[in-house]
Amino acid sequence: MTQEEKVKLLQAKVVSMVYKKCWRHMGEMKNIEESELLQELDYVFKKLGRKITVDLTKRITPSISASQGLILNILEERGPKKVSELAEELEITLPSITTLADKLVAQGYVERKKSDKDRRIVYLFITEEGKDLWNEIRDERRKRLQKYYDALSEEDIRHLIRIYNIILASLEDADRKR
Repeated sequence: MTQEEKVKLLQAKVVSMVYKKCWRHMGEMKNIEESELLQELDYVFKKLGRKITVDLTKRITPSISASQGLILNILEERGPKKVSELAEELEITLPSITTLADKLVAQGYVERKKSDKDRRIVYLFITEEGKDLWNEIRDERRKRLQKYYDALSEEDIRHLIRIYNIILASLEDADRKR
């Protein structure tokens, strides 16, 4: 996965996780300024995440959803996956991944194949048509992301990535402690 793709995926996850966790912890905060800062951070994260997701979805993947695009990305980069593995990686339910996969199969971007060893296990494979679509999406996405971040210096982008990684590590640590 490229750095740009990591940033996009991270943004989506962080927006969702930070929103939930910040509001939970705000009740515990005693400092009003900190609370206001977290509210502003929450607002900016949500707005940024929404705008980028809507823009990328409308301009890049009108025929598939952002989640379906993530499935194509994973299958293209890492090869065939069990449906259950994809659900876990994308943090969605099996019925949801099945619905997403059904649409990709119907469009000819993905194929289902049962395991030779255990017929109950189903793998998803990306088709040549799916690879072509993903390559178009990836290239257009890079162009769009470049436009989003043109106002930032390389140093700013590195700093932003470092901050996102700190937040992500904190969220993952909190998840492990549950």
